[in-house]
Amino acid sequence: MSNTEESMTIMKILCNPNRFAILSLLSDITNDICVNEIAEKVGISQSLASHQLSYLEARGIVKSMRMGKTICYELDTSTLVKKSVKVINLLK
Repeated sequence: MSNTEESMTIMKILCNPNRFAILSLLSDITNDICVNEIAEKVGISQSLASHQLSYLEARGIVKSMRMGKTICYELDTSTLVKKSVKVINLLK
């Protein structure tokens, strides 16, 4: 992926306020967190949180782990994630 494509991907991901809030939350914690906790902390429905997390997972930003009936998420360790977190930290 070129720098321009990578930059555009980051902007598309972060332009949604719910995704921005979710990534901001995930960047502030060191362990995984479950969907219901993410929804509560961000102030959105669990369904909307799941939808946004699926979007982020499809783009390699987060990775999921199943714990019983619950799915928990954490940030991936890719370069794209590191650059996204830098942008989030600049905008906080």
